[in-house]
Amino acid sequence: MIELIIGTVPKEPPIRLLAMPVPSMVFAFGLELLIVDALRLLGFTSPIRISSVPAGAPLRPGVYSFIEDVCGVDGSGGTEFRQRLNLRYMASKPFRRMLHRLTLFWAGGALAIAAGTTAMIFTLSRNAAYVVGWTVPFGWAAVWTLITMKWVQWSLKIEGRIWSEERRKSTGGV
Repeated sequence: MIELIIGTVPKEPPIRLLAMPVPSMVFAFGLELLIVDALRLLGFTSPIRISSVPAGAPLRPGVYSFIEDVCGVDGSGGTEFRQRLNLRYMASKPFRRMLHRLTLFWAGGALAIAAGTTAMIFTLSRNAAYVVGWTVPFGWAAVWTLITMKWVQWSLKIEGRIWSEERRKSTGGV
C-alpha cells in the first residue's frame, strides 16, 4: 500500500516502484510462512491467537492458518471444518508432515519468485518491469496451486494407506 501511495504522488510516477506491490506482498507472505515454521520447529508457542490456535498453544505449520481461514471462512466450512482440521492435525503424523513440507514449498517459492521478479523489475525496461511486477507473481501462484492440489491428493492417499495398515495391525489383520 505504501508503495502505491508514494508511487502515485509525483507528477511523473516511478514505474519501477509501482511494479513492486505484488512482489513485496509475496515476499512478506513467504517470510511469514518461514518464520512461523521456524519458530514452530524451535518449540515456540503462539504469542497471540492465530486463527483458532490460541495464544500459548504450540504453533502449527505456516500454511495451517491459511487452510483454516480459506476453507473455514471463505469456503463456508465454518467451525465444523476448523474442528475437523484440528482433529486430523492432532491425529495424523503424515498430515502434519505434509503441512510442514507445503509450508516450505510455498515459503521457498514465494521468496524465490519475489526476489526474481524484483531483479527483473530493476533490470528490464520500465514498461516491461511494470508488466512483470503485476503478472509474474500471479502466474507463479497459479502453478504452485496446481502443484499443491496434486501433492495434497497424493499425500492423502499415502496417509490413507498408512492408516489402513495401522488399523489392520491393531485388529490382528482383520
